[in-house]
Amino acid sequence: MGKKQGYIITTKCLRLRCRHPEWLSETQDFYNQIQKFYYDLFLEHSELRGENSQVCLREIERLSIHSAVTYYKGMYRDFESGEITLRIWNGSEWRWMRCRLYGKAFPEGAQLMSPSVILDWKYEMLHVPVKEIVQDSSTAKERIAEGRNVCGIHFTNGDAFAVASVMNCGGKELAVRYFKGGKEYTHRCGKVLEKIEKSRKSRGENAGGRVNQKYWMHLKYLGEQYAHQVSLNIVTFCKEQDVSVIAFPKYDEEYRRHVLKGAGNFGTLHLSTRIREYLTYKAWKEGILVLDVNAKEMHRICAICGSEITQQDKESKRFVCEKGHQGDGYLNVARNAAKRCLEQFQKKAGKEKNVSAKKS
Repeated sequence: MGKKQGYIITTKCLRLRCRHPEWLSETQDFYNQIQKFYYDLFLEHSELRGENSQVCLREIERLSIHSAVTYYKGMYRDFESGEITLRIWNGSEWRWMRCRLYGKAFPEGAQLMSPSVILDWKYEMLHVPVKEIVQDSSTAKERIAEGRNVCGIHFTNGDAFAVASVMNCGGKELAVRYFKGGKEYTHRCGKVLEKIEKSRKSRGENAGGRVNQKYWMHLKYLGEQYAHQVSLNIVTFCKEQDVSVIAFPKYDEEYRRHVLKGAGNFGTLHLSTRIREYLTYKAWKEGILVLDVNAKEMHRICAICGSEITQQDKESKRFVCEKGHQGDGYLNVARNAAKRCLEQFQKKAGKEKNVSAKKS
């Protein structure tokens, strides 16, 4: 039986250039005026409010932000990798305006959906939702039942952004990888923060706002750059190891916030949420499923023998269990995540098999 196909929608960001960028602003302002007009009508007619709570929430959300313009069919034409023609409002009339696009080419065979013009603080951008086919959309239970490999991953706050342990369906470890670059990331962030502090001291109270915006944007782009690179490295590694499921330990939300706060805004662990976000869609695009498993006791149990950990150094993260096994605490959690994922879905498959046998 062939694998079930699915799909993924990702957003491609392209630089947009045109002769009259001010017309894009005019169009967006006009668009928001129209939205406000209809929202005011919505408020005037109370009988509409009970129709659909989601619609109401969406309208409130739209009014609370400065919405970007989405160009649906009929509002754009001649859409290719290098150009697009948009229907715009120049302040007095609707016109067609040809725009050049700069960025990576669209994936071959992908379906391009309605684009949106994003007026960034520095550039005009075109965000394009792209729909692509995913060759394998089978569930985690189906994958584990077929005996496919699992990768447990745990984020760290050291030089490694994350550590991974790959196991086969029998729980045998096949590969380990540390995804490094954390020291380089924190060092580069530190240099930018030094410039912000120097500017603040030289300008006093006037150092905020757009004066230091370029530095804060630099920090934002640094985070995005490293998060994309680390997530891509993890997916590449998992493909090399024929991994079908990636498992992360899921912590209590209050505990997670506490740990992130202690790690600092520009520490290695600070990027874990963004790396996980990027990794999820990058992995799914390659047919790899990303999921959470309960993290309870993972830090206290030795992944090698299952006994209790009796010693753990807070600085080095080295541990020793009651049976004498020792090693890296981060790797131990990654191993436990992979093992728990296997056990969880193998147990479910076993229960369903017993139920089926009784029925027959």
